[in-house]
Amino acid sequence: MTVEHVTTPLLRVENLGLRHVSGSATTPILSDVSFELGRGEILGIIGESGAGKSTVGNAILGLLSPEFQQTSGTIEFDGKAIDGMTADERQTLRGRRISAIFQDHTASLDPLMSVGAQVEETCLALDSSLSRREARARAIDLLARVGIPEPERRYRNYPHQFSGGQRQRVVIAIALAGSPDIIIADEPTSALDATVQKQVLELLKILVDETGVSIILVTHDMGVISEITNRVLVMRKGQVVEADRTATILDQPGHDYTKKLLAAVPRLRVPPTTMSSEDGNVDGGSGRPADIGDDDLLLVAEDVSKQFSRPDFPWGLGAAKASFGLSDVSMRLPRGTVTGIVGESGSGKTTFGRILAGLSTATGGRVTIGKNAFDVSKSGRRNGLLGRVQMIFQDPSVSLNPRMTIGETLEESIRFGASAGSSDMQADVSRMVDRLGLARSLLGRRPHQLSGGQKQRVCIARALLARPEIIVADEPTSALDVSVQAEIVQLLKDTIAERAMTMVFISHDLAIVQAMCSSVYIFRNGRVEDYGSSEFIFSRSNHPYTRSLINARPQRFTC
Repeated sequence: MTVEHVTTPLLRVENLGLRHVSGSATTPILSDVSFELGRGEILGIIGESGAGKSTVGNAILGLLSPEFQQTSGTIEFDGKAIDGMTADERQTLRGRRISAIFQDHTASLDPLMSVGAQVEETCLALDSSLSRREARARAIDLLARVGIPEPERRYRNYPHQFSGGQRQRVVIAIALAGSPDIIIADEPTSALDATVQKQVLELLKILVDETGVSIILVTHDMGVISEITNRVLVMRKGQVVEADRTATILDQPGHDYTKKLLAAVPRLRVPPTTMSSEDGNVDGGSGRPADIGDDDLLLVAEDVSKQFSRPDFPWGLGAAKASFGLSDVSMRLPRGTVTGIVGESGSGKTTFGRILAGLSTATGGRVTIGKNAFDVSKSGRRNGLLGRVQMIFQDPSVSLNPRMTIGETLEESIRFGASAGSSDMQADVSRMVDRLGLARSLLGRRPHQLSGGQKQRVCIARALLARPEIIVADEPTSALDVSVQAEIVQLLKDTIAERAMTMVFISHDLAIVQAMCSSVYIFRNGRVEDYGSSEFIFSRSNHPYTRSLINARPQRFTC
């Protein structure tokens, strides 16, 4: 798809400047940001966490809090200045002509409403001519278009009954409800696995071709940029350091910062595979994790199952039907190693991790840590598992206490973790935030004052400061830009080696899994579909599902 830059843009941002005012302190946020967006164009904005990418989108939408003051420049939509519109005029513009897909899908959805009702409500709010029946039919169609399975049934489900990737797809459906002219998509695929990400990107491209909608794509994922965008803005510290067509940025970057970002993108190394068995799956031999000696094992999970029930009819009427979130999952984790879990959204990865951490119960199976066996059919507080395993959650905004400062949160982790009794908690916290690339000035702030990437690094710091034997990391790098990802991956590897810790690393980013993990388990529909050493999975396994995940990776960053 090729869309030429037009002379009459749909959106024009010229010399935009913003500052943040808090008491007597004034902080510049954006400086002289200028760009244009043509009709039917996909514009990418990329840069480090805190570079001002999301702030640009919020300024266009008129969603900045009063503490942000515009110091210069103009924003024009369809030839009319929108930064001078009244609140009612901007409200009319939002949703109908400019809509948004936000990074934090959990905060975008009402936990007390079914997802179908939320999509339907949006359709009715944006088109009063629709009947309730028509709005419902459109909502189901939108859920189907963004890849929600069984949309007629899932229409009645609530946000907590969906995986992180599925919730993000629901948010995308809501953004499409009003058939807008512009969609501002802030990290729309950060929670999606490779296959679903590819489907969503294809969907966005189809929408551009069919409807002429324009998209501003805010992301830290260079793979997404390479797959879908026509032009790219590279931002750093509130300024545009480089802007050009995507191919030029990727192949001939002119700014040193852009070159640094591209160099930091993890490459998936996939040598040619050789079929050597009738069923298409190479015999793992000594590459299988099962060959690890029992004396070297720290955690063993055997036949772990999780059964959910759902009513046969709406509103809980009728008999309940059983469905399995996990079915007979077994895993062996050696001391001082990282084991990866990969699979599509909804495959059971997070459910299994929560059971290991004592945060969810299982309907069957056994978990043993060292010489101690735990009854996983009971809650972690009752069976003694809670606290033995620390978890880094996929949604940092949900897992941080909004009433506590970042410093208080990290000190609490030391106080109640395995390192309780530290003589100088503040020094430990300061050293950890320094290692994670966080400014010490953030320790006095609360979670809502941090970017998504900063909050994720706080969650990583909290888990490491507790000094557990085992960490379950659920998408710990999904909210981090590529330059920070490489540093965090190395920090985690070094910490695991220093402390002889064991980590379960749940991710949809195969390149990071390859860099981090000594062994990998592939999940699908609640079962272990394939497993083996990292070298086996990426080089010698010819399981069709494993290969489909690998082939979904953007080819530009596969070698």
